[in-house]
Amino acid sequence: MHPHRPGEADVAADQGGTKSADGDDGEGDEDIEAVLSQIKAHPGNVSLNSLLDEISKLKQVRALAVPDSAFARVGPQVINAWRARAAASSPSHLRRLADEARHVLLAALVYQREREITDTLVELLNSTVHHINARAEKAA
Repeated sequence: MHPHRPGEADVAADQGGTKSADGDDGEGDEDIEAVLSQIKAHPGNVSLNSLLDEISKLKQVRALAVPDSAFARVGPQVINAWRARAAASSPSHLRRLADEARHVLLAALVYQREREITDTLVELLNSTVHHINARAEKAA
């Protein structure tokens, strides 16, 4: 059994525009868009604020609980393509996709972003330690 792979057929089928299963275009969309925008965002310069922002992103991504097994039988190039498609799509475009395609794309985005955010946190922490060491050496 192969996982569903959103592709050209999905795009063609989705041109008719579908609403989510609950048919809701409502109030929660702005919150969802804000979270999606935050998850997609890259960190700024090394600072306490960027560390805290990345920690917040990691918590939000982990709260979505995409299991590692979700993509166990999918190649990394396919996952990367899905992630890139989700990252490049506007929330309104994602909303027009069939539920299955939207869920796969967003799950791939979340799955990959969790790893990227973790790597970014490690880099930010290393940079912070180097800045602290540099300041300590100047003060000494």
